[in-house]
Amino acid sequence: MAFVNLSLLLGGAFVAIPVVLHLIMRQRPKQLIFPALRFVHERRLANQRRLQLRHWLLLSLRCGAIGLLALALARPSVASGVLSSWIAAGLLAGLCAVTAFAAFLARARGVSRFITGGFAVVAGALLLVAMLIAARAVGGRSPILGDQEAPVAAAIVIDTSPRMQYRHENKTRLESAQDLGQWLIRQLPAESELAILDSHSGSGTFAVDRATAEKTIERLRTAGTPRPLVETIEGAISLVKPKTQLRREVYIVTDLTASAWNASAGKEIGGGDLTKMLAANSGVLLYVIDVGVEKPRNFALSELTLSGDVVPAGGEVSIETQVSASGMGGERTVELWVEQIDLTLPIIRDGKPVLPKADLRESRIVRLTPGSSEKLQFKISGTVSDRQLGRGSSDSARAALGLAPGVHQGWVRLVGQDGLAADDVRYFAFEVQPAWPVLLVAPTGVSTRYLSEALAPLELREAGRASFRCDSIEQGRLATQVLGDYRAIALVDPAPLTPDVWKKLADYCQAGGGVAVFLGSHAQPVASFQDPAAISVLGGKLTRQARTGGDIYLSPRSYEHPILAGFRQFSTSVPWDLFPVFYHWNIDGLGATARTIIPYGDGKPAVVENRLGRGSVLVMTTPISDPAGRAAWNELATGEQAWPCFVLVYEMMQHLVRSGQTRLNVLAGQTVVLPNDPAEYPDRYQLFTPLDQPQDVIATDGRVTVRFTEHPGAYRLRGQKTGPLVRGFAVNLSGDTSDLTRLSRERLDEILGRGRYQIARSQGEINRAVGTDRIGSEFYPLLVTLLACVLGLEHVLANRFYRRND
Repeated sequence: MAFVNLSLLLGGAFVAIPVVLHLIMRQRPKQLIFPALRFVHERRLANQRRLQLRHWLLLSLRCGAIGLLALALARPSVASGVLSSWIAAGLLAGLCAVTAFAAFLARARGVSRFITGGFAVVAGALLLVAMLIAARAVGGRSPILGDQEAPVAAAIVIDTSPRMQYRHENKTRLESAQDLGQWLIRQLPAESELAILDSHSGSGTFAVDRATAEKTIERLRTAGTPRPLVETIEGAISLVKPKTQLRREVYIVTDLTASAWNASAGKEIGGGDLTKMLAANSGVLLYVIDVGVEKPRNFALSELTLSGDVVPAGGEVSIETQVSASGMGGERTVELWVEQIDLTLPIIRDGKPVLPKADLRESRIVRLTPGSSEKLQFKISGTVSDRQLGRGSSDSARAALGLAPGVHQGWVRLVGQDGLAADDVRYFAFEVQPAWPVLLVAPTGVSTRYLSEALAPLELREAGRASFRCDSIEQGRLATQVLGDYRAIALVDPAPLTPDVWKKLADYCQAGGGVAVFLGSHAQPVASFQDPAAISVLGGKLTRQARTGGDIYLSPRSYEHPILAGFRQFSTSVPWDLFPVFYHWNIDGLGATARTIIPYGDGKPAVVENRLGRGSVLVMTTPISDPAGRAAWNELATGEQAWPCFVLVYEMMQHLVRSGQTRLNVLAGQTVVLPNDPAEYPDRYQLFTPLDQPQDVIATDGRVTVRFTEHPGAYRLRGQKTGPLVRGFAVNLSGDTSDLTRLSRERLDEILGRGRYQIARSQGEINRAVGTDRIGSEFYPLLVTLLACVLGLEHVLANRFYRRND
């Protein structure tokens, strides 16, 4: 049992006032002289007993009135209606016993029938009411007596994940949650403390008053980077746990999709922190309010996959996405839009941003059945087909759609309406740069021609469309060569290098460069490649040269790594066995930053990647070209239709030139870091976000850092160097935004605990769930009723006992 105002129990000390008044104002018996002394004596004793009974009765009523007043003002309460019923029934039964005892004494002392009968009637009424309350408590029904307005400490958790934008019956799930949240606030008892929490990080404090709480709910918006509901519920429990109110309640308003309940990294749900917290705080009542749709209907675009965030002039960008249908099918159009590069935009005009014009580059029609999906691939290049522009288009129109140097932004859009609009548009950005400069290094007698032709074929160089610009030097010049001018360095069948040169290569990688090492016959003596400086670059220790019987070949286990992206569409039909390897180096003891990308058939590493700082090193343990006059180490480049080697080498170098680049396509909430060479870029930019007014961004330490990327869309950085300059990147929601799969009741039991919560889908169900627990928590009405009865009885008896006869 708890008391709202425990200090008021001290008012019970005023019970002494009637006692003092009684002692001061008590009447003295009159002395009567009768002839018959015995008769007089008996009469005197009878009068004394009658007066004593009256005095004690009035005294008890007056003391009881003051005691009941103090108890009522202290407002005792209990947690549940059932317990309050049993306590009320016990209190009434006790009063019934006292009243019955008073009736018995009145009868034994010969008091008038009116008084004796009155006591008997009151005792019977109290017994009847006590039995009625006890019977309802046994049946589990809500009590007759009790107060539904006991103050509580409540926290309302509203899911604001992007999925809450799902529209059903012309209302989003967030709007439904806001309506229910405001209705819940109005249902809470007076003097309750209330906190509002949502999926934004850092939310959750007790509101000053109800109006403030309602305004907070009204201003809620979906979060691009929502916290898992598990963490938000833990925060709500932590808020209400220390409160002194007898009842502490947490309401969770959500669409009950499974992805909203995923725990953050390093945490588990179901038997994890939340389950333990709920078990340790059994006094906190949990209510889950479901505002979701049982059978959602939606078309969705998956996350975009770009072939690269940075492409060379004359290259092309491949964009892949997947269209899926959930709960519905039909025909949809998917459009590809690309913005024109305009260095004068964006600007703010009349308070609104003016953005570059976008052109429709391609559109596709997909037909899906419910539950199916289709993968789409778009390609953007510097040339535009007649089908894209329309026949007869001018050369200027073609040039406008070509890939000029700079950052290009655009989006893939799903045309048409469905339940969730947030996954109908996906944004992308890529940067077009001049051909990537690559330095090819080889010892005397080793040709770099094959590698040079694989990276930049003659016909592409003459047309100005080559992706790479290759420079070749002899290995002896590497120690004095300036490496910062190149995006990648390739060591072709290298001879031993000094520790200083190995360290120079390591520093180059740390700064974001890429290094390819194609080991061959010149790696002698092997001890020179076992120096700590060499191991730090190679990622492992070169042990010995292995000779095979020609039955060993490259055997990729998986095609997930970027250097194998070119093989994914025909991964099961790549004829690796047609290109045997006769000799290769064994590299053992790979470090923590190194891993095998492609093994041989016997499991030995064929291609190893070692991450160093912002760059990486790719080591191939067999060469791609053989020196003249020596036995061939493999047939990778010399076999018939040796296209796999050509693709592999090209993808390896593409991966390396991009290894130091910051991604231009990120998920909401991720920090974007762009390189900012002071010689090429300005120190100050204006950042244009999808929603807000532009803000200043200052580059520091050769980088531009943008941390606030919550809203999906195109982000643009506009600055001035020798002229206007525009950079940018794209932000998208995570792929699970489109996952509207409902959380099963069994899974919810695992997360919250079976029987630990109540679930509701409407206001009526909420009333039934909450009302059963909350009714009967306070005894104030019962005590006030008893106080009124006692005061009334005392008044009637006092008038009767002390009336004067004329």
